[in-house]
Amino acid sequence: MLAYFKLSNSIKSGHEADDFARLEIESLAGSAPEPVRNFVDEFAKEPLCSFVSTEEPRLQDAATYELPYGKIQGYRVETDEPALVTKLARRLAYTREIYVVERASNAAGFARRVFPDGSLGVNVIPYEADGHVLLRIVTNQYFLEKSEYISKLSRNEREVQANVQALLHYTTDGLYRIPASSTLSVGKRLEDYFAIREEPSLYLTHYMHPYKGKFHPKMARALLNMVLPQDSGTALDNFAGSGTLLVEASFMGLSSIGVEINPLSALMAKVKSECLFVPARELQKAIDTYLGDFRAQGTLFARETAAEAELQSVDEVRLEKYMSDFRVLKPALGIARKLLPGKQGDPIHDFLLLAVSGTISDLTRRTSAAFIDALEDRAWDLYRRVLIFQELNRVLRIPTSNSRSLVEDTRHMKSVGDETVDAIVNSPPYSVALDYIKNDFPQLVLLELAGNMENLEMSMMGNPRVNYRRDKVEARMRESAEEGNPVRISELADRSVRMLMDGGREKEAYRCFKFFDDMNQTLAEMHRVLRPGGKAAVVIGRNNFMIGTGYRQIPNDNVIEELAAHVGLVRYERVDRKLQKTSSGNIREEAVLLLQKE
Repeated sequence: MLAYFKLSNSIKSGHEADDFARLEIESLAGSAPEPVRNFVDEFAKEPLCSFVSTEEPRLQDAATYELPYGKIQGYRVETDEPALVTKLARRLAYTREIYVVERASNAAGFARRVFPDGSLGVNVIPYEADGHVLLRIVTNQYFLEKSEYISKLSRNEREVQANVQALLHYTTDGLYRIPASSTLSVGKRLEDYFAIREEPSLYLTHYMHPYKGKFHPKMARALLNMVLPQDSGTALDNFAGSGTLLVEASFMGLSSIGVEINPLSALMAKVKSECLFVPARELQKAIDTYLGDFRAQGTLFARETAAEAELQSVDEVRLEKYMSDFRVLKPALGIARKLLPGKQGDPIHDFLLLAVSGTISDLTRRTSAAFIDALEDRAWDLYRRVLIFQELNRVLRIPTSNSRSLVEDTRHMKSVGDETVDAIVNSPPYSVALDYIKNDFPQLVLLELAGNMENLEMSMMGNPRVNYRRDKVEARMRESAEEGNPVRISELADRSVRMLMDGGREKEAYRCFKFFDDMNQTLAEMHRVLRPGGKAAVVIGRNNFMIGTGYRQIPNDNVIEELAAHVGLVRYERVDRKLQKTSSGNIREEAVLLLQKE
């Protein structure tokens, strides 16, 4: 059986096609794929030449529609495992369509054998020619990504259902449709958005709460395919952030664990992956009751008590820098929390709590709406995203999966047992690149999620606003390799810290050392929880610091590789990539390290 993989036209750079797309196909298929430079070449050869037709819809039109730019349009693999097709269709990130061809006499029977989860005429389209059958299969990733436009344009359930049907049939009904210009601002239809060449990243529950420095969903999915190609297993992200990997694992039917020291981030990760499988009608009823109770009880109480709201903590004093009018908001929040149904940990309670948190963020950043109006808009928007997924899943048939989100320190993952994890995918903080607390501060304080904020900020790795105690850092720097001192284990770590010290960047040198020390402890924990032979993908960038008249680079990736090898995580593959954007810390490039436990 031959399988051809047509890559997505949203691919932005050569390494995505040359590395990520290739490696995930190779991992899932179990053999190295051959590149397809141009699909026109393939239709000039057997067996695809037999399917060239003059009658519409022509297979060659579908295969050459919306191709990616670059030197590689796809890949080709020969396999004798029919069951592989379902996994490939469900899991691939950078592939838009799969063409499977074999000598057979019955298209429907062939489809049932190789892709029993497929829906004929929707995500699997059969062709027959000269004793061969070909199936054109549209991957789940295509539908999941394009659903972002349904979220933007659907105002109610009826529109959600109609727009989902439009998406499911677009790859067949829209084959010869000429889309409107991407710059058109008036009169654009939903189908016109499907044709835009861009890579949506806030589809479905990925959007559910603002978060700075999100893991890219497509990349997270591809990396998970590389390190966990099995049909089942548990993936860990021990820098879970807002839960991107957990959501993608759920879309792939895999179990996952997220570890995150920030309680709000852990809540995001939990809700975003968990709510996908909460029955939509149950969720709708809970939102309706909650908002109705709030309008009946909360607004009047909040108006009467707003003037009496007093500062309760040092954190609330600091909060006035973020929200000058938060005293007016505080009483309404008290009622919002009081009316939450169930208890913390219940899926619907946590869904509504996250909606409240997102409303605070909205009011902090960009809207002057009344709290209840902003909450209502957000809650129903999040509900529609769950509904879109469940409507799509009538066709995609993604099985229910388990995910856990833990509020723990990645350096001491107490709730994750020894050798219980099959694979790890993470993106650690880039030493001192981003302030992950700043945008979450109002929600953490007003919802009382974090307890002592100072302790949380001091515990977070790579926090650029934390000043570490010099005496403690210097004492740690004098310890031995046996005590886990990273500059005694890695020559590059030692050289990097000394370069900053000698260049007059003492503060940055201490931060750099602290980051290496934290990562060394983290890597030891990753080794502990991984099963023997388990794999990990670590995405890590390089910092650049001004020393003298020019920038000097800190090779975080190479240091991490040396530290990982020391604990028994050996690199077997590496992908280097240039970043299209820079941020504080001048991070211009990053590496993906693929490691394996010896």
